[in-house]
Amino acid sequence: MGRTSEQHDGVTRRQALRDLGLAGLGMTAAGAGIEALLANASAAAPRHGTLKDIEHVVILIQENRSFDHYFGTYSGVRGFGDKRNRSAFFQRGADGKVLHPFHLPKDCLPDLTHDWGPQHLSWNGGRMNQFLVQHERDDGPSGNGSPVGSGVETMGYYDARDLRFYHALANAFTICDGYYCSMIGPTYPNRLMSISATIDPGGRNGGPLVETLGVSTRALSRGSASCDGARIVLPWIVK
Repeated sequence: MGRTSEQHDGVTRRQALRDLGLAGLGMTAAGAGIEALLANASAAAPRHGTLKDIEHVVILIQENRSFDHYFGTYSGVRGFGDKRNRSAFFQRGADGKVLHPFHLPKDCLPDLTHDWGPQHLSWNGGRMNQFLVQHERDDGPSGNGSPVGSGVETMGYYDARDLRFYHALANAFTICDGYYCSMIGPTYPNRLMSISATIDPGGRNGGPLVETLGVSTRALSRGSASCDGARIVLPWIVK
């Protein structure tokens, strides 16, 4: 293969990006595995790829995470440094006090509610100003099984110190900062949307599905697929 415009003194652009990503890791013994993984992935990728070079498409669904929750502090993205619509980062609580995004002190936290109702109330018709109030209201001991005061964790985030692997991937490859969940709601509707592009909003096949089901079967129409051990119907893709 001839020399390409991406090659400079034997180093490809992809290799340069890889090295920049690894340089930000401050490699320790734990980071050595990350280095090998990124290096192998970078070296294996074609320098001038086309759609024909794609062998697999892997969809990794990180449940109950927003972009800012993982990458709000990442440099150059539309995170906490974004100058547009910054009011969403300053949420007023039930006590009238304003809470700013804060670094979470621990990795394992209670599961805050992400049901259709509270999430749409948080969204508030696009105003994006009711997240703290709604989570304070719903994520109490009688709401979602969470300890008192856990609702404020909706404003919490992690950074590169906590998520070294994810930030290493962002350094080495491309990160997209303008993505959102398929719909404002819980697990099952978003999973159905990811594989069928609909939750049957018109109700033509027994939908819409806006809740996460238990292990019991909910019959919408015909055909089914397994999701978390439950059998749920996908009539719009099973013919």
